Amino acid sequence: MKLPVACIVLLQAATSGAIPASHDAAPTATIDSGLIFGVATQLPGAPGPVNKFLGIPYAEKPERFTLSKPPKRWSSPKNTTAFGPSCYQLHSSVILTSCADVGPGKDLLDGLFNQHPPQSEDCLLINAFAPTPSGPASGRPVVVFIPGGGWQMGNGQLDLSGFAGYEDIVAFAFNYRTNIFGFPNSGELPVQQRNLGLYDQQLALEWVQKNAKAFGGDASKVTIWGESAGSLSVDIHMHAYANVTKPPFRGAIMSSGEFSFGLLGTTAAPNNTKAWDSVVKEAGCKGASTIDCLRTMPAEKLVNITQKAGAIFIPIEDNRAVPAGRASAWRQGNLAKVPILAGTIAQEGRALVNRNISLDRFNEAYLFEPFFSNEQRDEIYAQYRKLPGLKTDFDLAAAIYTDFLWQCPMQKLTQVSASIHNPTWRYYFNMSIVDRLPSEYSYLGKFHGSDLLLLVISPTYDDSTAAGALLTPLLSTFANYFRGAIGRFVRNPGGGPGWPMVGSSFRPWDVVTLGDVGSAHTAGATPVNQTAVDKNCVLFKDALDIYEKYTGSA
Repeated sequence: MKLPVACIVLLQAATSGAIPASHDAAPTATIDSGLIFGVATQLPGAPGPVNKFLGIPYAEKPERFTLSKPPKRWSSPKNTTAFGPSCYQLHSSVILTSCADVGPGKDLLDGLFNQHPPQSEDCLLINAFAPTPSGPASGRPVVVFIPGGGWQMGNGQLDLSGFAGYEDIVAFAFNYRTNIFGFPNSGELPVQQRNLGLYDQQLALEWVQKNAKAFGGDASKVTIWGESAGSLSVDIHMHAYANVTKPPFRGAIMSSGEFSFGLLGTTAAPNNTKAWDSVVKEAGCKGASTIDCLRTMPAEKLVNITQKAGAIFIPIEDNRAVPAGRASAWRQGNLAKVPILAGTIAQEGRALVNRNISLDRFNEAYLFEPFFSNEQRDEIYAQYRKLPGLKTDFDLAAAIYTDFLWQCPMQKLTQVSASIHNPTWRYYFNMSIVDRLPSEYSYLGKFHGSDLLLLVISPTYDDSTAAGALLTPLLSTFANYFRGAIGRFVRNPGGGPGWPMVGSSFRPWDVVTLGDVGSAHTAGATPVNQTAVDKNCVLFKDALDIYEKYTGSA
């Protein structure tokens, strides 16, 4: 059985203001490229308005399959009062082609995840959220959010006003190229020019270094934060900036995902051009240059052809943007050693595994030889059947998937990080928001991406009454606490988010549950015994050791 790399990245992907009539009174900022004007938002209880600058170009419109370049200067003030387009996305329906009986069903995909904004190749845009009034002369701490989407989709259209208004930090979020536009593994391209999406991210981080001050931020106090594939990206950047004297960040937040110790760290080999070749074949390209053929066709057509071919494009191990030996580098401390805050969600898999999956099919997709023997597989099921609430094949599969792909690799990363004396904090997100969703999604529980969704639907815009109606009092209190923990870490990464450090004297009570503890509903952090949280990880130890070698991380 082939490793279901396409399914894994696709399952990941499945989950991730008014314009003033005149800009005379609008907030302005002068950045490297010129003057921009935005829009101000007043948050209830915040000390002052939040100035939002949306859709700022951090690069020129990229030529397809080419590295991005810094933007040119503009002479007239640029309107940045509304989000710009996202980069071209693969529709989640490609999952139904590649992983029909493994991944989430069409109803879930169409209901929650296939909601793309307008798209364009002129999409390398960044959004800034700046608090007022003026802060210290040296500037405020900065957080830069990297969105997820399984390398196939995703955009930076998140309203981070709450972080600016309530946490007194400058917040940024940006788009980057994904799928075939971001990771074109073509033999006609130099290997070190194929991870375009990751180089877009690096360019965005460089842009923040140059322009944070224009929004009241301190470029020396940047924390990068990613969710899902964005979290994988954070791990990648810690490796990519290993030998840099001053990396463009001083702290890192990893929400659901790492790229060094588990199956999520799977890369494409430079000589494995099957995905590219399948698109070329589907497109009917003739002639010497397949690059020219795919470069000149309309973007929408290329998206449709890529989806029809079922082609999945992921990062390429080029030993530049994506170094080999990532697990070893962690153990040796050969990476950008900055404080990290990392966590997973209690039931990541319930939105990523097909509700009608059989255990036989799950075994074929994930628990197959040589990674798992029959005896190991039997022991896994025996242990998980002892857990309360796992009644169906779906329940079992989703729980195993959560631990195997998300929980246990993150446990491994945080333990290794602490062992090299890198300040490390870890959380286990255990708060459900499904009662805020339509009733047909009640089975999702504490699902992948729900932590970010909670932060996004928190009251962070003008109509606070309507926003507050989205949350129960408990959820509202919890959202404020969670946002505050992230804010504390961004303001002082070395001081942490407000709970014990991994490997500290509190060990093994050095992990916190955010939200529910057993049957008790809480709105904060509760220290828990790490050995209890990770008790089933021993079942996956041998397989994860093998996967380190398979993914090139060992």
